[in-house]
Amino acid sequence: MANVKIPIHNRSIKTRKKSLMDWEIPEIEKKKILRFLEELELGKVNLGKKISEGRQSKYLDLLRVPFEIINKPCEKITVLDIEFFERDLSSGKIKSNKKEPYSLNTKVDMRRALKIYLKWRLGEVKAKELAGWLDTKDVRVTPDYLSEVEITKLYKHCKSANERFLIAVLFDAGARAEEFHNIRYEDVQLPKEKESYVKLTIKEEYSKTLGRTISLYWKYSLEAVADYIKERERDGIKRNEPIYNISYDATRKFLQRLGKKVLGKSLHYHLFRHSSATYYAPKLNRQQLCIRYGWKFSSEMPDTYISRAGVDSKEIDEKFTQTEMGDLKVDNTKLKQELEIGKERQNNLEFELDALKKSVKSLLEVAKEK
Repeated sequence: MANVKIPIHNRSIKTRKKSLMDWEIPEIEKKKILRFLEELELGKVNLGKKISEGRQSKYLDLLRVPFEIINKPCEKITVLDIEFFERDLSSGKIKSNKKEPYSLNTKVDMRRALKIYLKWRLGEVKAKELAGWLDTKDVRVTPDYLSEVEITKLYKHCKSANERFLIAVLFDAGARAEEFHNIRYEDVQLPKEKESYVKLTIKEEYSKTLGRTISLYWKYSLEAVADYIKERERDGIKRNEPIYNISYDATRKFLQRLGKKVLGKSLHYHLFRHSSATYYAPKLNRQQLCIRYGWKFSSEMPDTYISRAGVDSKEIDEKFTQTEMGDLKVDNTKLKQELEIGKERQNNLEFELDALKKSVKSLLEVAKEK
C-alpha cells in the first residue's frame, strides 16, 4: 500500500473559497473565480492537468491583487486598466502584506495567473489583446546560500540528535520542505559492509518534481543520521512512519531561532537547498546535479549553481592551461631541434677545420722538402 503524502501547509481550499467572499471585487467575478477553481481541479483549464488544492490556493493569492486593484467585471476591463496595474506592480507601488514590494518571481507568477484566468474567462483572442503583452519570462536571480563553514557552525550548536539530523539532511540532501517531512524510516539506508555513505530515497509521490535515491557525502551526515535512527528505533518507529517527527511549523520556528543565534540571520528550508546545490555544483556534473535535486535535464536550475561555483571557468582555465602547456611543449621541442641542428653544424665545422689544418700542415711539409 502506497504511503499518503503528508502536507506541510494547512491550505484548506474550502476556507479559502469562503474568504473569497470578502474580496473587494464585483460579485460576478467571485462566482466566476469559484467556477475557475472547479475547472482547475477537473483539469479543464491546463490541458488535462488537474490542479491540486494547494495550487488552487496559490491562484487565489495571485489573482486577488490584480482584481481588487482593477475592480471591474472582466468584460469591462480595458488595456488601459492592465497597463495601470502593470505599471504599479513593476514600480513596486503595489505592496504585499509585509508592506514591501513583491519579489520579481511573485510578480511574474501574478501576471501568469492573470493571463490564464482572462483566457479562460474571455477566450484566447480577447485575453491576448488585453494582457498578451505582459512579461511572464522567468526571472533568474542568484539565490542566497550558506557556506559549509556556516552549516558546520549550525550543526555544532545543535543540542539534540533530531536537531543535528535536521541540519545535516537538509543541507546534504537538499530536499524541499515537503519532501523532507515525508521521508519515511524505510527510505533511509545506513551503509552496509564496505559501503561508506547513507542512502536516502525521496519517493516520486512526495516530490514536487522527480523522485530519486541519493547518497549523503557530507562529513557529518553519517553520524547525524545513525544517532537519530537509534533514537527513533528506541521509540519503536514503524517502517512507513516519517523518520523526522517534528512538525513543519515547529521546525520552521526552530530554524529561525537557530539562525539568529548562531549566524545573526534568519534561516528557512529552501536556503539549505540553495546551499546544498552550491556545495555540490563543483563536485558533480550537470546530469548528476539534475538527478540529485530532482530537476529535469532540460531545466535551467543547475546552470545557476554551476555558474556560481565557477565550474565553467575552471574548465576554460584547464583548457587554457593545457593549451599553454602544449604550446610550451611544442616550443621546447623546437628549441631542442634547433640545439641539435646547432650541435651538428658545430661538429661539421670542427671536422672541416681539422681537415683544413691537416691540409695546411701537409702543404708546409712539402714546401720544406723543396
